[in-house]
Amino acid sequence: MTNPLFLSPESQRSNVIQIDRALESMRDAGFDLTAAIGEPLDNSIQAEATLMRVLPVYGPKKKSIDTFIIADNGVGIDPAIMHNVLSMGYSARYNQRQGLGRFGMGLKLAGLSLGRRIDIYSKRASGPEIVHSYIDLDEIREGKQQYITSDEVSTWPEEATKLMVGRDGRPLASGTVVVIGKIDRLDGGGAYGTSLEEKISDLRKFIARAYRTYIDTGRAFELDGKPVTLHDPLFLRDNPRIISRYKPQKLDPRGQLIEEGDLEVDGHKVHVSVALVPAEFRPWKGAGGEVDHRGEDIKEFQINRVNAARISILRNGREIYYDVVPYLLDTSRTDKVIRYIAIEISFTAELDEFFQVRNVKRGAEPVTRLRNELRDWLKLPVLRARKVIREYWGEVETRERLAKGEHSSSMATAERTDPSLPKGVAGRTATAEQEEEVVQHAAQDMGLDPETDGAKIETLREQVRTKPITLLDGSWPGKEFLEVHHLNGKSVVKFNHRHSFFRDVYGPLKKIADDGAEGMSPEDVLDLARRAEAAIDLLFMGYARAEAMHENPDEQFSQLRTYWGLFTGVMLKEELKDE
Repeated sequence: MTNPLFLSPESQRSNVIQIDRALESMRDAGFDLTAAIGEPLDNSIQAEATLMRVLPVYGPKKKSIDTFIIADNGVGIDPAIMHNVLSMGYSARYNQRQGLGRFGMGLKLAGLSLGRRIDIYSKRASGPEIVHSYIDLDEIREGKQQYITSDEVSTWPEEATKLMVGRDGRPLASGTVVVIGKIDRLDGGGAYGTSLEEKISDLRKFIARAYRTYIDTGRAFELDGKPVTLHDPLFLRDNPRIISRYKPQKLDPRGQLIEEGDLEVDGHKVHVSVALVPAEFRPWKGAGGEVDHRGEDIKEFQINRVNAARISILRNGREIYYDVVPYLLDTSRTDKVIRYIAIEISFTAELDEFFQVRNVKRGAEPVTRLRNELRDWLKLPVLRARKVIREYWGEVETRERLAKGEHSSSMATAERTDPSLPKGVAGRTATAEQEEEVVQHAAQDMGLDPETDGAKIETLREQVRTKPITLLDGSWPGKEFLEVHHLNGKSVVKFNHRHSFFRDVYGPLKKIADDGAEGMSPEDVLDLARRAEAAIDLLFMGYARAEAMHENPDEQFSQLRTYWGLFTGVMLKEELKDE
């Protein structure tokens, strides 16, 4: 063709973009609620705001959210460019990397991913004017809106007026209000979805974690009228919720920094930190990140298995990723202590390409070479962190055994699983006298004197009375491996330490568990491990031989085998849930 395109006949021309269809398609850009609300909050931070408020406006009976209002006290938008702000691709800071945005798409795509209309109102401190602009997909489809314009309005939207005041009650000198309206892509999710209440809760968690560095440096965020307090996965920053909860006990639970350092990438630094959650939040093996050292619920601090192996990645101080990074950690192991290890990777926007940052700010995956360097750097700190946790738990268990008895940890495991298991029927008619007889015999086996060891005997009596299973140590001549008494739905198990299993295998293993392998060569430890493996095999073989002494073992012991496997499996799962 020799004619320029703009001189082509109308029948041979088309718009570069079919704007109404394009905008409908862009609604599926990958934003969820947290990412969508994050975009206007990012703009607020760019506008030097120190106060940011998010208000969901509910429909009847709170069964829907019709509108989201995001308000701030930033410097406001220059009226001369207001009509450009909602134009796709426009940004006053296009492709700049000093702030949180970059390409001028975030706010528009974010808002339209939730609703069919976006309104923006803004005021600068230099004048009283409030300038308004909007985009409405319905009006575009119907041909009523062909351009984005701006106009002056006399006041803020009604629902936003109460947001545009400071804590002193006086109107803000400047600021911006973003209204995402005609929301049609946010509901309770039905029977299998996430309720609106849960979605708002998730949004609060997201703001608390994603903007933690900004909250920590004086910015204030509010959601639905309530302040958002920061959540730091490393627990190294001040958390007001933790401080108020534990201050009365004169405690200040803090994370333990294991190691931090920088990787040099293309002349810029990637900062990496590895920390352990506070010792109070990993009090003993099996706590699962769900209870603290007092056994009180701490699910709000997001340590449990749902968050295991997640890595926090920050871009310019704002978290853009919190999830598992494939192939970055050795997750081939079943070591669940990783839930107590927090990893933070921080970089500046100049390294976006190396982290394959997506425009929705919810993705960051290091390129192969960088991932390998990060993986190599993390190996030793993570290994050391695992060791610190296990050593701490070992100390806790040792103190507990000294205070409560040798088998207190295993008995606690049985106690935690007891409510979910069927109750035994043996010994339901046992009398108080029979229970006391078991206690007295056990006290004799343990060498306790009624005159001088009254407190210890009382502790033993209380265990037999209240614990679902009580484990005791004994020693007597004979072939018996153990002795079991069933007392009103509870069991007392006494080990015969004269049996070779306890003498030659269990005892040496217990010594290592209590005191460590100091003084033992690696060969000695390996030999003991092999003996333990053989002993477990022989234990079950011995049981099989014992069954064979009965004519109809399948009839007599079939149910026994099932219950044995069931109870052992449940208790073992509980015991190893932090392994």
